[in-house]
Amino acid sequence: MTTRPKRGALGALAALGALALLTAGGFLIGLGPADAPVGNRPDATVAGVHAAAPDAAEFRASPAGRDSAPSPTPVDPQRLKIPSLGIEAPVLPITADALRLVPPSDPQTVGWWSDGALPGAERGTALLAGHTVSSGGGVFDDLDQMRPGQRVQILSDGPRLRLRVTSVTIYHKTTLAQHAADIFDQNRQGRVALVSCDDWTGTDYLSNVVVIARPTR
Repeated sequence: MTTRPKRGALGALAALGALALLTAGGFLIGLGPADAPVGNRPDATVAGVHAAAPDAAEFRASPAGRDSAPSPTPVDPQRLKIPSLGIEAPVLPITADALRLVPPSDPQTVGWWSDGALPGAERGTALLAGHTVSSGGGVFDDLDQMRPGQRVQILSDGPRLRLRVTSVTIYHKTTLAQHAADIFDQNRQGRVALVSCDDWTGTDYLSNVVVIARPTR
């Protein structure tokens, strides 16, 4: 964990093409700065997840560094562990109100989009969104510091799902529609996407960080 200035607010989700919820041209948008704050933190607001600009910053694992994909058991997520960031946080299911996800009010709690894929499912992208708080205290404050090869664990009442990060990408918000269908694809081989906002300017959120992790042994 570093002491860099905190940036952004909760990454709610943009998920073009995800299940029946997303129709042609539709996407999930988070609350903007004019909406009510999250929980009791006046600086913890909710922002949308946006797709990548062509020059988005991206870190990706080389094929030689990846484990062969096992066949994990889908899990009902209860807790998320990211050892490299010192994160062990509860996970709560979240749903969509029209085209907007309703996030957890606690900035230290991760939201799992329960209408999407289960983590560990054979197909689909399981979406986990977490808060970044500009003054600190958000569960995903340092998500943009993750790098390929780092480990993620999702705990349930039964099996534990082990994942390895394969890519970390900072997406500029202006090109959401160009990339969201691919990022949040519910028909591809099973994986997990960890999402939060990034690049807080003091009044707005310029970017989002999306960490892709795949099951590993």
